[in-house]
Amino acid sequence: MQRPLYETASPQKLTYAMEKAAGKLLIVDFDETLWLRNSTECFLAHARPAPLAAAILRGLDLTRPWRIIGGRRRARDYRDWLRVMAIATLMPWTLRSWARIAPKLGRTFANTALEDLIDKARPARIVVFSNGYEAIIAPLLQCYPGTRPELAAASLSSGWKWRRAGKLANAEAYFDAGQLDDATVVTDHEDDAELLARVSNGLLCVWPDARYERAFAKR
Repeated sequence: MQRPLYETASPQKLTYAMEKAAGKLLIVDFDETLWLRNSTECFLAHARPAPLAAAILRGLDLTRPWRIIGGRRRARDYRDWLRVMAIATLMPWTLRSWARIAPKLGRTFANTALEDLIDKARPARIVVFSNGYEAIIAPLLQCYPGTRPELAAASLSSGWKWRRAGKLANAEAYFDAGQLDDATVVTDHEDDAELLARVSNGLLCVWPDARYERAFAKR
């Protein structure tokens, strides 16, 4: 019988999977997985003054420049990148203020249940592998308990390239093939199906406390 592309993890399956990660490579998604919010939206939501940031993002939503650049099929590869770059360029102080507030936010919305499982499993290497942005995620990991995981994520300058390549291609370029064969992947994204199928131990797990909250949605 062919192995499924991935399995939706119950708490029992997740515990068992983490035990199998002992002494091996563990690849963990960040947004709504290791962290129970979306890092990109949270960064945008903390831009100040808020009315200016909301107006910039609303203008982008109305004009949709990502469709001009990538067409309908590739629009989502560019959307978040253009939104983040617009705020970082037009409101450059936002990155500095984010570096100050992010460490506390990192603990406020930390997935402590998953952190505990990782700590007990003792993988040989832990890598946060995300389609988010390194400059946004790194401060959120600053106060991670114990040994801070390695971070592999998109750069601000060329984030669209990372998104466009896809998680599997990025992972195959980043990791040794042998390590990847025997790795454990934990994610909440069905879009990561190819990566989940590539490794020996892939788990799709939706966390009940995770939330996707769009920046300035109420405005």
